[in-house]
Amino acid sequence: MGGSGNFSSRRSATLSMPSAARQRGALLAVALSMVVLAVGCTSSTASPPATLVSTTVLPTTSTTTVLIPGQLDTVVLVGDSLAQQSSSFLEFLETGKKFVAKFFGGTAPCDWLQTDLGLSQSSVLVISFTGNSLTSCMSDGTGGFLDGVAMIDKYRADIRQLVSEARTAGAAVVLVGQPVEAPTVADHDKVEAVNDIYRDLTDEPYVTFVDAGATVEAPDGSFARSLPCVAYEPKCAKSGSNVVRSDDGRHFCPGKYLDPCPVYASGAFRFAFAIATAVNGFGAIDGPEPSSTLAP
Repeated sequence: MGGSGNFSSRRSATLSMPSAARQRGALLAVALSMVVLAVGCTSSTASPPATLVSTTVLPTTSTTTVLIPGQLDTVVLVGDSLAQQSSSFLEFLETGKKFVAKFFGGTAPCDWLQTDLGLSQSSVLVISFTGNSLTSCMSDGTGGFLDGVAMIDKYRADIRQLVSEARTAGAAVVLVGQPVEAPTVADHDKVEAVNDIYRDLTDEPYVTFVDAGATVEAPDGSFARSLPCVAYEPKCAKSGSNVVRSDDGRHFCPGKYLDPCPVYASGAFRFAFAIATAVNGFGAIDGPEPSSTLAP
């Protein structure tokens, strides 16, 4: 991971989700009770792009013409290891929709720019990155990788570009808030800076933020190793609590981080459930015109 800068530290303890989606939560919970043994922690992992492209140049035009989403029947998940770990649960929760896996552990937003994500007016693009700076597109030009403020500036430009590409294709966008990391993790403060980027990009139509990370945190927003079981979980330990984070303080698989996870990962399920609620909150979007001109 990259080094740390002086990042801001403010976090909402609640999810930001469309109200319509909450009604679907109860239905999903009923369905889950029937498939406790059918859902595991495995996930199919997409290979990273053959060429890692760094694109930080923002659109220079004063307006951008974008398509309005229509009937949403495809979920495209782009992200890093947390997206990867929660993907099998998200795919199950979005049964009935086509699921497109575009994630790989350790990648950053720039690794997926100018890559064919298969987006259209029937897609929802889910963007979930924690703050990795490990790949060539995050190079600092001196043999190392961007860190601190330079890394956050790069993330801001690249996430904005991903959102722009999605909206130009007519796709809706869900920006996923990441969970805090254990205080012992180097650069753990970068997570909140990345979440601030997500929050700042929700001023455009059909772009929403969901603080999925809050579902695996303590009520005060601090790091939690385990949490009381919630009603919509398919499994609950006899103690009444489930382990939600790995021993490394970053991932979801209980104990040592493994992928695929050999046991039920409550953290991955909670994270996916929050994302699914946000995705389903878009519902069927009917626009009055086939396109719309929006300020960037």
